[in-house]
Amino acid sequence: MSRPARDSRVYRWIGLGLILLLTSGCIKNNSCACDIPRACCRGLVPQCAACAEGLTLEEWFAKICPEGADDAHYGGWDEKNEKPIWICGDAPREKAVIAD
Repeated sequence: MSRPARDSRVYRWIGLGLILLLTSGCIKNNSCACDIPRACCRGLVPQCAACAEGLTLEEWFAKICPEGADDAHYGGWDEKNEKPIWICGDAPREKAVIAD
């Protein structure tokens, strides 16, 4: 009767050895050098637009408002160039009128 118990232990050790052998390539000590994707908001505000372009807010203002403005608001969509229109500075904001 002691023989089947001994065989059972041998098979357990063999099974454990196989599991360790097969999974040894799964664990790596090297950290990933991958870029972590940014999670940017989708609002039509400068902070979201800067994030989506991978720029700081200051860099984005320098790109969009070269005259040195530190504020901008969304002014619509440029169909021809397929990009948003940003109105820089304290320009008056017009009220949108939606026709039926």
